[in-house]
Amino acid sequence: MPVHPSRLAASVVLLIGGMVVAVSALAVAFARILVDAGMTVGPADAALLDDVVGVLPFIVAFAVANLVAASGLLTGKSWAEGIALGSAVVAITVGVIGLTLVIVGRDPFAPVATSRSTSDGIAILGVFTVAYLLVFVALLAARRPRHISSGVAA
Repeated sequence: MPVHPSRLAASVVLLIGGMVVAVSALAVAFARILVDAGMTVGPADAALLDDVVGVLPFIVAFAVANLVAASGLLTGKSWAEGIALGSAVVAITVGVIGLTLVIVGRDPFAPVATSRSTSDGIAILGVFTVAYLLVFVALLAARRPRHISSGVAA
């Protein structure tokens, strides 16, 4: 059975998003290892690292869900759409909340907000949110039945 083009597009975005999140989680884990081994960091950075490490299991679960949903969509599994939509809704919600916090000046990831950190945060969160909006829209488009017109009026 061929994969619907919208499901293919959604799976590509989920694969890329899942890999980016997984690599980011790995970077945070390595940072924790380095700091525990004695690498010097500022107190604000250490506090931020502690906060991110606290939610790392959820971040890893999100990455795994993305990769599982993407592979399921590519292989035409019926359960994959639910996982993909759930991942998209979570990502869109977190993205919108993050964008709102950054825009109002409460950047959750910058110990000291600067115009550079704010613009970087908006760019990263914006791309993340738009990517998962694409997944959501693509999966909804795949649900719509395609009507093939014969070109003849009835």
